[in-house]
Amino acid sequence: MRPIHALTAKAFTLTALLSGTLASAATSITYGTWDETRQATDKALIAAFEKTHPDIKVTYNLVPWDVYWEKSAAMVAGGRTFDVLWMNLDNFPFYQSQGALAPIDLGEGRARMPAKLIAPYRVNGQIYGAPLGPQAVTFYINKALFAERGVKIPTDAWSWNEVVAAAKKLTFKKGNQQIFGINAGDMQTDVEYGMSLYYSQGGKGIIRKAGGGYVPALDATFAKTSQQLLDLIYKDKVAPPPGGTRRQGYQLFLAGQMGIYVEGSWSVGTWTQNPELPWAFAPFPSMDGAPPRPVYSAHALVIPTASTQKASAQMFLTWMTTSPEAELIVAKAGLLPPQAEQYRAAYLGALKNRNAQTVLAQLPRSVIINDDVRKLSNLPEVLNVLNQQLNLAWTGNTTLPNAIDAASKAMAGLLKQSKVIGK
Repeated sequence: MRPIHALTAKAFTLTALLSGTLASAATSITYGTWDETRQATDKALIAAFEKTHPDIKVTYNLVPWDVYWEKSAAMVAGGRTFDVLWMNLDNFPFYQSQGALAPIDLGEGRARMPAKLIAPYRVNGQIYGAPLGPQAVTFYINKALFAERGVKIPTDAWSWNEVVAAAKKLTFKKGNQQIFGINAGDMQTDVEYGMSLYYSQGGKGIIRKAGGGYVPALDATFAKTSQQLLDLIYKDKVAPPPGGTRRQGYQLFLAGQMGIYVEGSWSVGTWTQNPELPWAFAPFPSMDGAPPRPVYSAHALVIPTASTQKASAQMFLTWMTTSPEAELIVAKAGLLPPQAEQYRAAYLGALKNRNAQTVLAQLPRSVIINDDVRKLSNLPEVLNVLNQQLNLAWTGNTTLPNAIDAASKAMAGLLKQSKVIGK
């Protein structure tokens, strides 16, 4: 399984990896991102920006997730870097605490930025990241498979029990081809997909404040949610087992071999690779009758301290995240802009017959994962040890109780070293 949290400190010596991708002129800036699903949209945004700012040229750099954090971490060692970087909230505390990020000024656009999105990037009264929008965890379904197996297509609401029942019906052989019900292998309870179900089940957070410090809180709700997701693989057998298929979950869904796929709202661009795929959004399910509280990510654009083109980078970053023109381009691509509700018509228009209104409906109840501990300086390391231990359970190499116990002990040791970065 792919690790979700990057241990950036390991990559300080990788400065040389950035050679050859840097801005070489006063009017040129470089833009680094890992999100290949947004590639077409990002290029359209860059073209629109350059049209209105002909004195600034933006070079697009798509870096695979597996090496992105190694490359970007080189700036902490004092190396040269991209002028504008994608940043996620897990890694932000480390970069900011190391002085690797420059404060930014959103100007008049700041008033248009949703407070919930921008708050995690504010430290000591200054803003260090401009959020790209709420990137929501969503349920996707294959409408053709639902119809073929006689499963009712959910449009307004459904429960976790109904999800499991549907996944069982959607797991079957079609000739020599195995069809799977759902992608449980991607839903560890430490990542946004599994955490969405954990919060929906009443989870309060996997790290809590205790006295003057922080301790792990892998409680009964965490264990219960984790077991429900593991059961999809090992008990209900509706999800691919580890090594059971050469394809990843998104590839199976893209190929029409999976009925339910839990991912982010950003995957819209991936599904366009198969024009025949009859996909749609489904409502986020309730757990035990409680209203769902799924996660959305708040990735942001940042300007590294090492950038030599900060003024031009600032203009590009501000335009990308606060301008009506940029938000409209994003919404028309079927993605959620920072002010998602204000661009409802454009968003729904881009996703006709996809039940996209369910995504907008879940946003008011959504949470930012680990929101209350975002300013712990070593949060990536803490989350990484949890990810490593849960991987052992998800791949069948240890029991879930043993994994949770080992994770709690490792997390506790790291949390004793945690420092809070600003306010």
